[in-house]
Amino acid sequence: MDKLMGVVILYHPDTHALLAHLLSYLSVVDQLLLLDNSETPNLALEEVLSKEYPTIQYRFFGENKGIAARLNLAIESARSMGYRFLLTMDQDTGFQPGQMKQYWQKVQENKVEKVVQFGANCQPDFTPVQPVPQETNNLITSGTILDLSYIEQIGLFDEQLFIDFVDTEFSFRVVEKGYKNLLFADIVLQHRIGYLKQGRSLKTLKTSARILHAPIRVYYILRNGLHLLFRSPYVKGAQRNLLLSNMKILKNDLIYHHQLAAVYSNALRAIYDFVFYKMGKKQP
Repeated sequence: MDKLMGVVILYHPDTHALLAHLLSYLSVVDQLLLLDNSETPNLALEEVLSKEYPTIQYRFFGENKGIAARLNLAIESARSMGYRFLLTMDQDTGFQPGQMKQYWQKVQENKVEKVVQFGANCQPDFTPVQPVPQETNNLITSGTILDLSYIEQIGLFDEQLFIDFVDTEFSFRVVEKGYKNLLFADIVLQHRIGYLKQGRSLKTLKTSARILHAPIRVYYILRNGLHLLFRSPYVKGAQRNLLLSNMKILKNDLIYHHQLAAVYSNALRAIYDFVFYKMGKKQP
């Protein structure tokens, strides 16, 4: 039977909430890596883990190198220890009770060929919860199980993107290279995207909840989105339309954000850095 390693990329997590999420899948993974991108170590978390959770390994690096670099480190670590499968999770994401066990069983029993990524349902309000697995162009990092036996064919995550659309670019690359992303829509994630603010529609004048992002995320979403749209050989047809749709969420930040000056400053900087090919971590 194949073994499963898990990885969570941390950035100043709420320790209590993090542990609650970890417990929703910890019993299924054989080993779990916590890779901390924070500027300071989480001593409270280290103490709890050392006393109560021997299968969790916490690593602090003293710098934020982004999502892609840490995912690639996790892939390298998993492969060096003989793991074929790697579960990638966000710090603010967990599974509904009992679902991680079902998920892992589905992956092991899968008969579909050439599946590089297996994914769970992060938006059940939009993606119908159904038992039949479905191929998809895009999976989010959180809740994805990677089959590492395909890494040589697909390649690693693109570190020049740093954070946003890292999972999108990888998913598109999987499809364009002739492989598959498989979604189990009946495995539902407890996942938070951005934060919500009530905003009034300019068309209907009705108010509704809007997903907003920190201003720095506006920078990465816009810069990386433009980079993929105009420079990536893997963004074509339906994938291009999907990426554009994902980028349109920024209109809420541009209209409803309570830090509009910071949002527009980051948006302008994103366009500038895209034009002059300044990728990786945003520079001062």
